[in-house]
Amino acid sequence: MNKTLQILKKEFLEMLPPTIFFFVIFHILFFVRSLFANKYSISVESSIVATIGALIVGKAVLIADKLKLLKLFQEKQLIKHVLWKVLIYTIMVFIFRYFEEVIPLISKYGSFSSANQHLIEEVKWPKFWTIQIFLVVFLIIYVSFAELIKLVGKERFKEMVFGKKEKNSKK
Repeated sequence: MNKTLQILKKEFLEMLPPTIFFFVIFHILFFVRSLFANKYSISVESSIVATIGALIVGKAVLIADKLKLLKLFQEKQLIKHVLWKVLIYTIMVFIFRYFEEVIPLISKYGSFSSANQHLIEEVKWPKFWTIQIFLVVFLIIYVSFAELIKLVGKERFKEMVFGKKEKNSKK
């Protein structure tokens, strides 16, 4: 039982950074969208949708990180590795978003093919692609920083961004 808890804790901690990052991003996205629509408040519904979106991206990143395919460009230049990971993450998120939309329609229309046909007709494509474009942009930012931190180490990265910690010195 203890080993199971350790595995769950490890997976939770691995999922936390992308989930928190995209939690913030999705809430910003929904806030901006509400500003464009002249709605100057954030509804509970949009907050829930943003949170679910962040959880989907976090889980997709966690699953994608387990794929050996993800390590294909690990020994190459950092840019190739980052772009490869972004591509894989984007595909995984796309698959998760697709199933998030199609599963409720299967019960509504009775079959996968019928649900898929209605999905194609019912999806608000401009909204879908806007979110997908934002996801790719922010996946590039997230993966770039995550890989840079892996490369230089957490402490060195903190020094690079915030400067060296000054030790308490007596004057």
